[in-house]
Amino acid sequence: MKAELTRDHLDSTISNYMKRFILAFIAAYIFIFFWGWLLNGVILKDIYAQTPNLWRPQSEMMSLFHWIIIGQALIVFAFVTIYASGFAGGGVLAGIRLGILLEIAAIGMRMGFYAVQPFPGKLIIYGSISGLVEMIIVGSIVGALYKPTPARTPW
Repeated sequence: MKAELTRDHLDSTISNYMKRFILAFIAAYIFIFFWGWLLNGVILKDIYAQTPNLWRPQSEMMSLFHWIIIGQALIVFAFVTIYASGFAGGGVLAGIRLGILLEIAAIGMRMGFYAVQPFPGKLIIYGSISGLVEMIIVGSIVGALYKPTPARTPW
């Protein structure tokens, strides 16, 4: 009977983990998708227009749009996985902390791109500021939705 309780508990724990993971993933992905559209398609549109030689033509970008979707999904998957692996007990504040740490790494990557590619400096600055806002919000979403399971006694 004890083995039965342990297996039921394990099945319940895995199921609970997957539900929280999937919920956090979907919510964070929806935010990142719409944030990317708002930021790149609306707010920074004029800055991108100043450097057409750096970008693919619009029709070509749209034919490769699936790579944006996959890339965003990988970012969110990594975020939620890292959060679940060691930040989950800290709630929203832990999610924000993770978001800030990951964005610091992204800012470092942007600096490297700036050194080797002719990106306008203001695009790097705007991208870094907006990235910080984005990752803080993503951290808040994941931290709010991926709540630790309450302790459960076997009886």
